[in-house]
Amino acid sequence: MNKPAFPKVSLSDLKLRMASVDRRTLIQNTIAVGAFLLFTFFFLLPMLVHNHQKAEEVNQLKNRLTQATVKIARIPEMTKQKELFGERIKQVREQFFEPEETNRFIEIVSTTAGDTGVKIKASRPATRILELPAPFSHAYAPVSYEFVVEGTYHNLGRFINGLELYPKNLALTSLEIMGGEEVPNVHRCTFVLAAFIKQSGLR
Repeated sequence: MNKPAFPKVSLSDLKLRMASVDRRTLIQNTIAVGAFLLFTFFFLLPMLVHNHQKAEEVNQLKNRLTQATVKIARIPEMTKQKELFGERIKQVREQFFEPEETNRFIEIVSTTAGDTGVKIKASRPATRILELPAPFSHAYAPVSYEFVVEGTYHNLGRFINGLELYPKNLALTSLEIMGGEEVPNVHRCTFVLAAFIKQSGLR
């Protein structure tokens, strides 16, 4: 089988063909190619970059719109939670003594003792004041008193339970119960009781 013969083109033949090409046609083709390159670099590429940026902005806007839609849908639930938390916070704050209620501290202990058949033998400001950690120390100030009371074991239990169940926050510490000396069934109890007072301006 004979191999196909390819025409041999020499360098001199190329020069002759290039010389035979019309100079005007060559200039026109060069201008067309240059114009296409200028169009590509100064118009087409910037337009593609601009369109890419706009597409990213559109995607970001869609994401924000989706997030906003989800948040809007949750507004009723969040409003309800806000009301519930607000009511809970109000209830917690009401458990602390107002500044003007400081003088009621001794009265509360005396009333509880009278209702439970316990006698208060002594009371004085506690030498060791209960310290609150921050940030509670900036909002509430503890007032501590040391008490000595006497009563039967059953009455002392009712007395202590009454203080712990009082609607306002009271902290009972350093509790010690000793057997009675004069009357066997009457016991002596010493303890420190602290109340938490709201700082002025806190509501």
